Amino acid sequence: MLLRFVVENIASFKDATEFNMFPSSKSQSHNNHKIKCGHATVLRMSALYGANGAGKSNLVNALTLLQKMVEEESLEKIEMIDVAFMLDNEYKERPSGLAIEFFNKKVYYYHIEFFGGKIITEELYVSHKNSDAMLFSRSGSNLSINATFEGKKINEQFKDALSRLVRPDMLLLSFLGNHYSDESPIITDAYQWITNKLQMVNPYSKFTKLPHLLDTDSKLRSLVGTVLPELKTGISNLGIRKSILKEDHIKDDELLKVLKRAKDNPNVLITIPINGEIANVINENGKIVLKQLVAIHKNLNGTVVPFQLFNESDGTRRLIEYMPLLYDVIYKGKIYVVDEIERSLHPIMIKDIISKISESEKAKGQLIFTTHESCLLDQNIFRPDEIWFAQKDVEQATQLYPLSDFNIHKTANIENGYLNGRYGGVPFLSNLKDLNW
Repeated sequence: MLLRFVVENIASFKDATEFNMFPSSKSQSHNNHKIKCGHATVLRMSALYGANGAGKSNLVNALTLLQKMVEEESLEKIEMIDVAFMLDNEYKERPSGLAIEFFNKKVYYYHIEFFGGKIITEELYVSHKNSDAMLFSRSGSNLSINATFEGKKINEQFKDALSRLVRPDMLLLSFLGNHYSDESPIITDAYQWITNKLQMVNPYSKFTKLPHLLDTDSKLRSLVGTVLPELKTGISNLGIRKSILKEDHIKDDELLKVLKRAKDNPNVLITIPINGEIANVINENGKIVLKQLVAIHKNLNGTVVPFQLFNESDGTRRLIEYMPLLYDVIYKGKIYVVDEIERSLHPIMIKDIISKISESEKAKGQLIFTTHESCLLDQNIFRPDEIWFAQKDVEQATQLYPLSDFNIHKTANIENGYLNGRYGGVPFLSNLKDLNW
């Protein structure tokens, strides 16, 4: 679970700015939204509001940047790594910083500072209620590393070698988590949370494994079969069209390459585009299977009519791509961070989806998203401490703050208050009459 995230000197964030998932003592509703994570208690939902250009997407992009840095291991593999606050010349010459606190069996705190494509500072701690235990700390070429991890003794020669093996552009967390998981299992847990448990979704993301997952996961199929009809898109369910690929039947060169890859890599899922939609190819027991999603409709007589997904609206396809999100947050304990969650969706539809997560007593994961959709500002869905706002200050730097900073009565209509500018996070426009419009 995500506890907090801090951004410094990146894009519209100037000084260190924190977003967190901690409950406020002022908010007493929706107790099922609170989850115990070791010594900490965190919330499982959060919505971030703000005017266009206020910095909402920059927060998501900063978290995506951190994930990419950990996944890629080296800053050299990442474009636009120097993304300092550009409206103050002094900050262009300062390091940028990212810090994240999260729970994965333990509470971890990871912090990194970088500048000029090099790591300036990197540190990883396990947080306890009254103290923190350092796992490693790195400043320039100086490296300190804890001698033991969960009872495993770290060889002194190995520790000495690390300072030579890990280049200035490389992340120690990635190096150990990716290549030395046996020697540092506790560090590997932190590495795998960032790379696997944390799911980043931008407005144009595609969920590339859905055909195969729907084919193999009965719980996901059950959820889709229950939720989709309720949303009244005309789709009664999703189906999988499966076909066996044979070399002598294929004329497309790209598909032939995919067929060869699948033959050489049994049980490895391959994603390919067909008619603009995602399809999966996999070698199952020696057979190369192509899996494609189809939308199941029924005519007036109740006869099943399968539609290819390109026949569906953009909003319907977006809705279908949210089915794994709904499933993972409720059943799998994954953390989803979504930018512009309402894109292409009707307000009533997105409200229904978010309400399902809010009401669920089974939900094990977190959903954090940016949005402009004011109909979600409803105390029947969110606690005040789960609603955050982004707003630029006089220096054009993004500031973040929760609705719980205000005195909110439990019966208050927070949607009206927000649209009237009571909490900030809305655009302030010039009077069009003054502009002779």
